Amino acid sequence: MTKNGWYFLPAFVWGLLIYFIISMPPSSIPDTGLLNIPHIDKAIHFGLFAVFGALLLFGFTRQHKGKKPLQWHVVAGMIIGIVYGAFTEYLQYCCLENRSGNIADFVANGFGTVFGVLIMVLLLKKHRPGSFTIQ
Repeated sequence: MTKNGWYFLPAFVWGLLIYFIISMPPSSIPDTGLLNIPHIDKAIHFGLFAVFGALLLFGFTRQHKGKKPLQWHVVAGMIIGIVYGAFTEYLQYCCLENRSGNIADFVANGFGTVFGVLIMVLLLKKHRPGSFTIQ
C-alpha cells in the first residue's frame, strides 16, 4: 500500500465493521427497547453508511491533496458507498442465512452515503475556506 493509501484505512475498517454487523444472525443481536422502534433498522443503515461515505471522502481528499477536483472525490465516494451498500444487501438476500436484504435498506444505505459525503464536503470547506470548490 502506498503512503497515501493509508488514508483509506478508516473507511476500510468501517466497511469491515458494516460487513460484520450485517452478517450477524438476528439471534445474536441484543434485544433492547431501541430495536423495537419501527424502522429503526433504516436509521442504523443510514448512520453506518453516512460514516462510511464521510470516511471515503476523507480518504480521497487526503490521498490526492488537491491534485483532482473535489467533484471527482465526491462522485467516487458516492459511487463506492452506494455500490458497497448494494453489495451488502445482495449478500444478505442471497448468501447469509437468517438475513434478508431489501430495497428499503439499500435506499437507506445510499442516502446515508450521500449524506455523509455532503457533510464531509461542508466540513472540508469550513476547515479550509476557498481551498475546495465545486464547479
